[in-house]
Amino acid sequence: MKLKKRILCGLLTTALAVSTVTGCGDPEASGNSESKNDTTSSTTSQSTSSTDDNSTESKEDGGDNSGSGLAEAPSNGTVMKWLGYYDLNTDDKVIVDQFEDAGYSVEYIATQSGAVYFEKLAQLISSGDSPDLVRYEWMSFPHGVTKNLYMPLDNYVDLDSPTWSGVKPTIESFNIGGKHYYLPYQVNPGVVLLYNKTALEDEGISTDPFELYQNGEWTWDAWKDIMIEWCDLGDDYYGILPTGFVAMPFIISTGTPLIDVDGANKQIINNMKDANVQRCQDFLQSLALEELVQPEYMDPATVFADGKILFAEFGLDWGYTSAQQALPEKEIYFVPIPRDEKADAYYSNTDTFGYLVPAGAQNVKAALKYMELCRLAEIDPENQDAAKDEATADALFYPKCPECGVSTPDKTLEKCPECNADRRPNKKHVPMPEELYDLKMELKNPESEEFKFLFDDCFGFSTELTDMLQIGDAEGQGCILGGPLKSGESYTTLRDSYFGTVEGYLQPYRDIIENMQ
Repeated sequence: MKLKKRILCGLLTTALAVSTVTGCGDPEASGNSESKNDTTSSTTSQSTSSTDDNSTESKEDGGDNSGSGLAEAPSNGTVMKWLGYYDLNTDDKVIVDQFEDAGYSVEYIATQSGAVYFEKLAQLISSGDSPDLVRYEWMSFPHGVTKNLYMPLDNYVDLDSPTWSGVKPTIESFNIGGKHYYLPYQVNPGVVLLYNKTALEDEGISTDPFELYQNGEWTWDAWKDIMIEWCDLGDDYYGILPTGFVAMPFIISTGTPLIDVDGANKQIINNMKDANVQRCQDFLQSLALEELVQPEYMDPATVFADGKILFAEFGLDWGYTSAQQALPEKEIYFVPIPRDEKADAYYSNTDTFGYLVPAGAQNVKAALKYMELCRLAEIDPENQDAAKDEATADALFYPKCPECGVSTPDKTLEKCPECNADRRPNKKHVPMPEELYDLKMELKNPESEEFKFLFDDCFGFSTELTDMLQIGDAEGQGCILGGPLKSGESYTTLRDSYFGTVEGYLQPYRDIIENMQ
């Protein structure tokens, strides 16, 4: 029985702890498939003002910064070249429409994601045919910045303006030597724990993780206790399914990221030997040794199908929507990564989305206009209200009426306001309970009083380092973030074996950053 095995594993854990003290060690398993590379622009269908008295651009022509202390952004006309693996003209139509109203248009240059994306960008820059706008990727910072793929925007943008001031602390976390290359217009929730609330109720377990969170009791220990209670139901019950993020968001909860790029001071800090990282990894190892972990990857649409896995670690938006859509008769909930009782605050991992202007871009003015429109849409109160109404609505409908053809921005209306015909329902819509939506918004509030957000730069360097952290070598050994949680490997051993290798990946970036002007 699992309980007996857990007792034995508890003794093994104690022995390992003693030896540690006395001795003197997509992102899924196949890649970052649910990382920042899958975060898309999330503007709503509501209209928003395209100007701001203190924004980066003036009302008259969208780019005259005379008298503001800012330089005039370079321009070569009204066409903005966009390099990406999706077309803004269709995938971000609301903003593109506003962009066109301001006198601009988007030219789409198609490429693939991943390494091909960076190769294509570098090729266009070196050939003198640079695009004007690209999206943020995990490896844009610091990798892309140190490879001179982007230009700093400080001469053209007032970060203290009402447009950008609310997200300025987040922008500052991506600066190098006081220069800002990436202006995230959107802060997003990072990794959360999904769970099947209905399954808990069906099994007679009265403790609800969301209620623990609401009561300020959602901690590492409380999380482990409920997983033990769940796994005592049977040998085929598991407490947690880790995904490609593995230990990263839990390490963040200690207040210490694994890899920290302190760009303001031109430092890259490897915290593999930090006591907080060690303590977290030892805790995660105990979950594996006590057989609370199901290490084989499943996607969110299937993870709760048999009702035997309690928690799954996913990015919020894709994870929650997929899981709830797959089980519409069940209540799928989510909670933040539990709080580390020993930390001085409730630290949470975070995510961002936004754009960068490539080096050599000819139409910086148009790119900045597009970025500004995105930010204004993000902070527009009407958009925020509409987004909540849509997310929590029992049903949503497509804007265009199937009878009269009139488009209605309010997707919650069942009847066309023009001809009173039934509007076509959006069958992919997954309604979110209001209490969950409020938590989601708190997890993307850069000025939150409940959470202190941290970002781990560990996936921002090279595919080789990312693979080492997430997957390990060809035999699956040396998985620094996954070994303790997935298979109960000793973090001390992993740390001592691979610290030098990780330093070898980081040092060239340190050398470049130190010499950046």
